Amino acid sequence: MTTNGAAKAAIAVTIVVGGLAASGGAIAAAGSSRSAALQSNRVAAMVTGRSAVSEMAIYADDRPDVFARAASMRDALGFAKGATRKGRHVADGLQNSTYDEVAEVDAAGQPLSLAQFDGSGRLLAAVRFDAPSRNGSGISGDEAVKTAQRGLTSAGYAPNGRARAQANEAAGGWDVHWDRAQGGFRVRGDELSVHVWQDGRIQSVARVEHELAAAPARTIAQDQARSVVTTRCGSWFQGNDSGFSVQSMELEWVGPNAAFDPAKMDLATEPYRLAWVANVKPSGRAADSLRLVTLYVDAADGSVIGGDVVE
Repeated sequence: MTTNGAAKAAIAVTIVVGGLAASGGAIAAAGSSRSAALQSNRVAAMVTGRSAVSEMAIYADDRPDVFARAASMRDALGFAKGATRKGRHVADGLQNSTYDEVAEVDAAGQPLSLAQFDGSGRLLAAVRFDAPSRNGSGISGDEAVKTAQRGLTSAGYAPNGRARAQANEAAGGWDVHWDRAQGGFRVRGDELSVHVWQDGRIQSVARVEHELAAAPARTIAQDQARSVVTTRCGSWFQGNDSGFSVQSMELEWVGPNAAFDPAKMDLATEPYRLAWVANVKPSGRAADSLRLVTLYVDAADGSVIGGDVVE
């Protein structure tokens, strides 16, 4: 854990105000650094007078590829055709991303649906804005998976791997997911997902996919990664009437972050790396403020490159 003045101050405030163990407070304070980094980006944009998000209108005449791609997606997913279409190119400085968007618009100027694509033309998201039908008894999870597969295949995005369907209690219908994997290892948080209404129509598609670094030529053993985790957690919990147990250790592709070292805020823009992901359960006084601590141990060199906390 970093021992700089800011971290020590955060620990002290947590102890005094919340009456928590120093270990729990320190980790929770460090875990908020990612949101602090995003806020820092917003402040920097305001101070320099730069807009964090900029957009520019695009038209079928100058970007026929984007409009053709959006039309194919619309038809494959069964979305309604609009009276007109509107396009725009968006540069999002906060998320460090750019994308092209085409919306189907009705005669009254209201959007019926939209589709977004990244710079290479790959789908980011597509969504319709009407409502599901209330007729019929609804489809099963297996039927939702088949519907999602047909729609994606028709759109040229045949998914890989095994799909899982989850009932969506809030929105109704089913969420069908395909987790992304590379080299046999899960890419943490990356997936292709489709929401299928109970009436059997596709309501939305979304793809989350991050850039990956090259796989390490040699991967450290699990025992070596576990030693890194126990050493780090021991320094946090020792002497505070607290303990911990390592619940699991799995190799995954993860996004480096500054969860345990605010000096590493710039890591959030780096490609994902292969790492040992350790889930650690605190005990004793630390468990009063923390339910789970996750550490990312770089599979190449054994350094801690981030993680997460659940309070």
